[in-house]
Amino acid sequence: MKSTVAAIEFGSSKVVTLVGEGSGSSAAQLLGFGVVPYDGYSEGHWNMPDEDVDQAIMNSIREAELSSGREIREIYVGVPAAFIHIEQNEVSLTFDTERRIAEEDVDELMAKALNHSARDGWVVIHRSPAWFRVGERTTMEPVGLRGDSMRCMASFVTADPSFLEDVQARLESQSVRITGYLSPSLGQALMLIPPEERDRIAVLVDVGYLNTEILFVRGDALVYQEVFGLGGGHITADLAYGLKFTMEMAEELKRKFTFGAGQDLSATDSLGREVHVSRERAAEIILPRAEEIADEAQKIIERAGVRLDSRSVFYLTGGGLMMRGNREYVSNIFERSVKTPQPMAVKLNSPMYSAALGLLELVYESVSQLDLRPDASGKKGGKFGQMVKGFFTK
Repeated sequence: MKSTVAAIEFGSSKVVTLVGEGSGSSAAQLLGFGVVPYDGYSEGHWNMPDEDVDQAIMNSIREAELSSGREIREIYVGVPAAFIHIEQNEVSLTFDTERRIAEEDVDELMAKALNHSARDGWVVIHRSPAWFRVGERTTMEPVGLRGDSMRCMASFVTADPSFLEDVQARLESQSVRITGYLSPSLGQALMLIPPEERDRIAVLVDVGYLNTEILFVRGDALVYQEVFGLGGGHITADLAYGLKFTMEMAEELKRKFTFGAGQDLSATDSLGREVHVSRERAAEIILPRAEEIADEAQKIIERAGVRLDSRSVFYLTGGGLMMRGNREYVSNIFERSVKTPQPMAVKLNSPMYSAALGLLELVYESVSQLDLRPDASGKKGGKFGQMVKGFFTK
């Protein structure tokens, strides 16, 4: 049976509300969306007055309602990476003798792994396995393997309660009830990175407008996540300052820039006139900041302490560094193979919407594996805490 859901994602430059329809057996269909620019957040705080944040949320939801022809009264909220913390718990089981691993063994081990308390006050919104190990073999499919012991690493995505409370109050004031909280970062990682590459550990670099997010993904889990306060908006601001352009002209010029060889550029001013800039002058401004973003990402990757496979692939997404030649540029700095995947969507098929689309897919993945409807007592998430094989949401 198909169900219709809505999800809202708070990026660093825009609020995106999506309305989708689907079921556990088929891919979700995007029915409509609302994209509203706003000033985002920095260091745990909104970069604009409360009433402007409320207005952006309301406009995004209303646009999605008009686009989809559906009224939104319940919504899933994507928690931004800036309000997320990753925790892990490694546990083991030992058997009397070597034997084949059964489903019941996996259930017992996962129940043990999930016996974990988050840091004070923080809320667990996802619980998922990063890997299982039977003997010397690491896998995501331990059932049927032989061994006298088994280990599991479970990853916990926890959310800052202050963000949850703030968004809940804002949505309730607009008569919209929150159905659940999810991580867009996890959603886009699972959407963009194939399972076989996640099994070897993959790295996703999401360059947004004000922030850049570094994600390490293994199995079905985030195993490391860090955010730093540099993004494509800083390149735009540098161009605006250096060329005495408006931010709109600077953004247009940035998106026309090509890493490596390229032609001279132009941007359109408020009177419709083209203003020309040599590629050399644009590069003098763009490249130092782009290098700073890439270097900071590289430092985080090196100090994360996550051991990468020699075949581990890096992924680049987000709208902040959406310029031609970006993959080759970043690949040279990281000295790694870098891919720039496109979201498989008819609408919003741009890297700048990958987090929002990943959030919507994660909603349907979660709904299909965990009943988030009210139980007999009317309480949300009646099955929360039970073992399932994919994601755990609260």
